[in-house]
Amino acid sequence: MMNKRLFEGTISIYVQIELDSAVIDVVDDEWRSGLYNLRTPESIAEHIAGNLIRGARLSMLDGWADQPDGNARIVNEDWRFDWMDEILEVE
Repeated sequence: MMNKRLFEGTISIYVQIELDSAVIDVVDDEWRSGLYNLRTPESIAEHIAGNLIRGARLSMLDGWADQPDGNARIVNEDWRFDWMDEILEVE
């Protein structure tokens, strides 16, 4: 029987994303009332970057499904492990 080991840790991600103006311009009060309360270009970029990092495309996101995927893209990213510890051995 093979034992497995469990680890936990944190990763920091540096990311630059490029957004077409249409991605930001679509977010208005009507859009916010039915979707997300994103108030600044930075909060929009943060929301989209988090989804892109997880493997989503712009056309998969509520509120932007009608936009081409090329309107939001990661132009640079760098991952860094902050720490990693073994927490237990499982069977």
